[in-house]
Amino acid sequence: MNLGIIGLPQVGKKTVFKILTSQSAEKAATHSGIAYGIAPVRDPRVDRLSAMYEPKRTRYAEFEIALPPDISPNSSRNAEWIDPLRRVDAFIHVVRAFQSPSVFHILGETDPRRDSELVESELLFADLELVEKRLQRMSREAVKKGDNSREREEKLLRKCQNHLEAEKSLRTLSLTEEERKLVDNLQFFTIKPLIAVFNCDDSNYLVEEGGVLEKTMSGLEENGATTVVLNAELEREIGELEADDQAAFMEDLGIEEPAVNRLSQAAYSALGLISFFTVGPDEVRAWPLRQGSTAPEAAGRIHSDLQRGFIRAETIGCDELLRAESEKAARQANLFRLNGKDYVVKDGDVLNIRFNV
Repeated sequence: MNLGIIGLPQVGKKTVFKILTSQSAEKAATHSGIAYGIAPVRDPRVDRLSAMYEPKRTRYAEFEIALPPDISPNSSRNAEWIDPLRRVDAFIHVVRAFQSPSVFHILGETDPRRDSELVESELLFADLELVEKRLQRMSREAVKKGDNSREREEKLLRKCQNHLEAEKSLRTLSLTEEERKLVDNLQFFTIKPLIAVFNCDDSNYLVEEGGVLEKTMSGLEENGATTVVLNAELEREIGELEADDQAAFMEDLGIEEPAVNRLSQAAYSALGLISFFTVGPDEVRAWPLRQGSTAPEAAGRIHSDLQRGFIRAETIGCDELLRAESEKAARQANLFRLNGKDYVVKDGDVLNIRFNV
């Protein structure tokens, strides 16, 4: 599961990559023209559990970040930026909302509304082109007698085509579970989860009520996107400070927590992931898990033997455990529950797996 950082040139994509992964894009591992890094999920629950258990190690959940080539508007959609985008599971679209005469803008001046709509249009037109090519190919193929799958696919493609021609992303198209599986195989851009990150400067770091940014963000949210506002350069500076200096710096600026925390949590959620925790004196750790997964599947994230020999999962909500102030007090209050193979893990569950191999 990876999340691609996309956008026009010179909008701050490499800085966002750096603040999420703590690694410069130039030094990151690359494959087929894409730079890759690992981003921790800044989750305060991990810190609170770690303070309770005082373990030898503390580990956050992680996900992969990809940095494909810049999107080049008005160029051929067979250009080098198209194929790499199909290989990511969700998008962080960085939109320039800062003024800087020293930083080149491909369209001459900063206009976050225009830029966000331009990139969304490029993705939408690429999807529409994909639909049209697929329908043309199907029209030339011989029809096998009794093959209902082709009819279902053509009907679905027409449905997608009408939605795209109305300039609506496929994220907002109502689909059945069967239709969703067919669509996922086609790797449409506008059905992938999208987080729009508005990279601001000090002059407009806070979104004014009723302003251009707020209206732009509202429009994107109506089209199925999540929105985040941050000052990427400021976040980079915060991330490079020692913990004590970082706290003092944020206090001076009136910032409760770095905006990158909200971004990493939003990105993680966009991938359809939740966190469960394992705790103890050796390690407190958050584990990523697909939403809707069962307890044995969570056990398999820890070790394949735990899934193979799964008997029961002893569970307690993280908030319940923290309110009890100690594991001993939680056990005395009978807050732990035993769950079987059908138990669907919830975000924030603390799990202890009982197994026998």
